[in-house]
Amino acid sequence: MTFSSNVREEIAHQPIGNDCCRLAYLAAVLRGAGSLHLTGGGHAHAEIDVGSHAVGRQVLSALREEGVMCGVSAYTPERLGLHQRVLLTLAEDAASRRLLVRTGVIDEEGRPRLIAAPSLAARDCCRVALLRGAFAAAGSVSPPGRPAHLEIRTHGADFAELLARTCAELEIDVRWRQRERWSEVSSRRRESVQDLLTVLGAEGAALDVAEDEVVRSARGDANRRANFDNANLTRQVQAARQQLAAIALLSDQEGLGALPPALRTAAQLRLDHPELTLSELAVLAGCARPTLAGRYRRLIELADADGEAAERRRPRP
Repeated sequence: MTFSSNVREEIAHQPIGNDCCRLAYLAAVLRGAGSLHLTGGGHAHAEIDVGSHAVGRQVLSALREEGVMCGVSAYTPERLGLHQRVLLTLAEDAASRRLLVRTGVIDEEGRPRLIAAPSLAARDCCRVALLRGAFAAAGSVSPPGRPAHLEIRTHGADFAELLARTCAELEIDVRWRQRERWSEVSSRRRESVQDLLTVLGAEGAALDVAEDEVVRSARGDANRRANFDNANLTRQVQAARQQLAAIALLSDQEGLGALPPALRTAAQLRLDHPELTLSELAVLAGCARPTLAGRYRRLIELADADGEAAERRRPRP
């Protein structure tokens, strides 16, 4: 099973709640996974196609509590291989028509409604049920270990906008946009994905996302520290080599005895301890680290000056 399927399974085991929550849940399912068929004479019936047996059972239970009878069948789409889907076909009776009217799918005269009713998300409990139904019908989320991405598809822009407003009222940052064949609500912010999964009741999935964030953060910190330590070590080695080369040149030209005492001591320390860092040498020298660094810079400057003088004295062919 995919991570999205696990989330839908977890959501499907959450109780829907009271009558208003059940209506909001079914409205979201119909808008995300439903199809409406007009048969003439003001008659209409709907089908609900979901990708999880657990979601199918929950939708079936909610429909029965509304007094709606429906047929249930399972099928395997060719493009999805072994992944089975569940198709629920609502009966063409008064109870089904009443449900379609109450959920805002059709109006009193049986015509499809394009604008979702804001009253479906009037209360906090209804907002949660609305989001659960929307994700159970057509939601997906990337698994831990990949960039965060949660997406919920709907048939119309009006319902996608309602979902986005609902998330905003729950302080969850999402965006909605219109595609060529559907509308979608989505977020690529890990915090928003985690918050939305928590609101949906998929606490196990939310913990998986949070754990992945902790692991990614710790791994990133470790990599940054390792890179910093490696770069620092490289700089220390290069500096020590430059200092040793300068000391060797000064020793060949005039000898270390010609140097001032402080510079002579610094040069001898580097010769005796080529592997030590500048901080460790400063402890042995009994001076501050910047002071010792200044003395090595002075040694390098003297070596460069001697090298230029020797180059000028060299006879030209």
